[in-house]
Order: sequence, then structure tokens, then C-alpha cells
Amino acid sequence: MNQPHTVTLAAAQIWSSKTRAFRQRKADPERVQEHFRKYNLGAATYDAEYARAYGMEYLNYLTEQVDAAATRGIDLLLFPEFCLTPAVIADPLPGIARNKSAIADAVELYTWSGKLFTDWLCASAKRTGMFLGASSFTVRRGKIFNTGLLADDRGHLALSYDKVHMPQGEIDYAEPGKTYPVADTRLGRIGFSICYDVQFPEHHACLAEAGAEIVLHPSGGYTLPDENPDMGQQRLRVRASDHHCAIVYACFAPESDWEPRESSVISRSGKVEACIRGKKAGFAVAKVSVGGKRSWPGDKPDAPDREAIRRSLRRPTTYRPLLTKSAPHS
Repeated sequence: MNQPHTVTLAAAQIWSSKTRAFRQRKADPERVQEHFRKYNLGAATYDAEYARAYGMEYLNYLTEQVDAAATRGIDLLLFPEFCLTPAVIADPLPGIARNKSAIADAVELYTWSGKLFTDWLCASAKRTGMFLGASSFTVRRGKIFNTGLLADDRGHLALSYDKVHMPQGEIDYAEPGKTYPVADTRLGRIGFSICYDVQFPEHHACLAEAGAEIVLHPSGGYTLPDENPDMGQQRLRVRASDHHCAIVYACFAPESDWEPRESSVISRSGKVEACIRGKKAGFAVAKVSVGGKRSWPGDKPDAPDREAIRRSLRRPTTYRPLLTKSAPHS
């Protein structure tokens, strides 16, 4: 167990590559459509050279965001899910044929962009002295993964995690991960939960069992369509309090009312310490306590760790129904 200490955590709520391109071309609908025709791996009009050039231009934008955050005394900065995505797999526009080699083209593009982004993340962390986290597509053994990456302040890759829980659509082209790694850093023990992972309480329980004190949650959204609008944030608050860990949630800045928002830093008590409200980009920055034992009101300094006691009361032999995968209910 790390000794209790305070760290400054931040979530970057930035414009996605897609939204930023649309904002840049907003006055010209034809330029917007041209961009999407070339940017869409799922369309026969996909242009690999265009996608790489746009990826490099977006990386410049990310560098501007890192430099802006570096002036604020931040220890760890988290970017959203799919952080560097030079092109996406989507249905083509009406009248345009499908790209029959979409997956092969995606493997080629994400092999390039995954290495580019990982190298950039490590170099930017070393240059600024911040820990930098995000998730982006990587490719290994010819398979695409949605990978959480954490670079430490020396420029080393401290943690790599492949998203385990995949929603419909993503599972069609990305390979799910199988483990819940945790990195032991000077800030504390850090793990990842990416987007849909948060829907599974078992995920955070596995991270807690490995000693995670900070959970990084890059995401494309955290509330399901049939839920109350604040359910996503409430879910994160419960995960933090349940497992006595701070959570950093980073999502892209919303352009429309239905899009997710409210990137935030949540303390291990479940309190929202910083949050970006409204349809805007920016940084949610807060100091939080990590490490040390869990105490209850009235506890003396030598009182036992309440979190250790709680975990000792688990009854895993009664959890066997979770080990039997049942068929989906109709």
C-alpha cells in the first residue's frame, strides 16, 4: 500500500478529429462531405494518403493541448478514447460503394497511427514532465486493439491495456483484451477502464484487487440511451467509492446535445472534484488524495483499514453464477 499523498489529475475534453474537421469546414457543406468520403475506411472513396495527412495535422492539435496543460501543475493528464483516429470505419454516404478491403486498410492505417501515437505520447510526457494517458487503436499480430496507453514523466510506456468489454459494432473489427494490468508508479498504482468497460462492475473489482488507486477512464460516452442523463457520472462515482480509487474520465467535447460530455476528476470518496460543463473544450483539474487506508468517521489513527476489512468479507464461492456464461435473453 502506498503512503497517502496528493496528486493533481486532469481530464482533457478536446475536439475529436471528426468534429474538429467538421468545425473547420462548417461554412462549406461540400467540404464536409468530401472530408467524410476520404476519412471513412468503410467507403470505396477512402483515401489513405489523406487520412495520414489529417492524422499528422490532428497530432499538432494534440501537442497544443499538452502544452496548454503543462502550465497548470498537472501530474497526470488523460485524453479521451480513440484519441488519434485518422479515419473511421462507418457506413458510406448514399450512392457510394462500400470499401471491400476496409478491415485490411484499417489494419494498415492503425499500425502506422498506433506507433506514431505511442511514440508521440512518450515524447510529450518526457518533454513536459507529466504522465500522459489515452486510448487509441493499435495493431499487433495483424489484429486491431483499442489500447489504453500511459506514458510516465520519463517518457517510458508505463502501462498498456487492451479494452476487454466491447459493444456491438466495435467487436466487429477490434479484438478484446483478456487481462487487467496495473502499473506501479510514483503517483500511485494506476489501471485503465475504457468506455464500455464501466458497465461491468467486475472490471473495477479486478483492478481494485490488483491494488489500483487511480483508474483512467477514456471514453466515447458513459450513459446508455435508456438511462437518466446523469447515470454515467453516477456510475463512475459508485465505482470510485466502491473500490476507494480516484477516477479520471475524459471524453470529447460535444457538438450536439445528445453527445456525452462532463469530463471529470472523481475522488476515492465518490465526490466530483472537477467537471467540464456544457458544450465546450477544456481541462478538468483537481488535487486528490491517493494511497493509505480507508477510514470511517471517528476512527483513531491506529484503526484498521476499512477497505481491507470489506474485501476480506467477500464470498467468492457464492459468485459461481458469474462464471457460467448464459445465452442472451430474448
